[in-house]
Amino acid sequence: MAKSNVKKWIPGGIALLFGLVAFLMMFLKAVGAEGEGYTGAELAFGKKEMGIEVLGFNILIFLGFALPLIGGILSFIIGNGFLMKIITTACFVVGAVFLFCTASFSSIAFNEAGKEVWEAAIKEGLIKLQAGPIVAGVFSILGAVVCFFKGTIANKIG
Repeated sequence: MAKSNVKKWIPGGIALLFGLVAFLMMFLKAVGAEGEGYTGAELAFGKKEMGIEVLGFNILIFLGFALPLIGGILSFIIGNGFLMKIITTACFVVGAVFLFCTASFSSIAFNEAGKEVWEAAIKEGLIKLQAGPIVAGVFSILGAVVCFFKGTIANKIG
């Protein structure tokens, strides 16, 4: 009896692992030009250079990294209900969309002088999406698949 109960937690644990990995990708380079750029944490929470606030708090980038973690936690804690399956899958999918839009969302947090330069660099193709949001987006999509098929995976295991 206990063995069967443990097998129902495995898909939730996998989704939590994918959400945690996606969240930890916040500390890798997110956007920038060759060799230079900003990490996801700098874009989400802001950055000061030489006492001047260059970046402010950006809710969209923060949600992009946090929603997969929230979806993974909910998937691990809550059972296989239909509504929770929809909510956790939506957390992962919306997080993935926000992560893949990080380069576009990054200009929101810049001060006025930096915003114009940053948007011009994005239009010219100089600023590109780096490894952090790409890997996080892939793990977020994998977490969405696990959450959507959570009951099926639990049945196949046990």
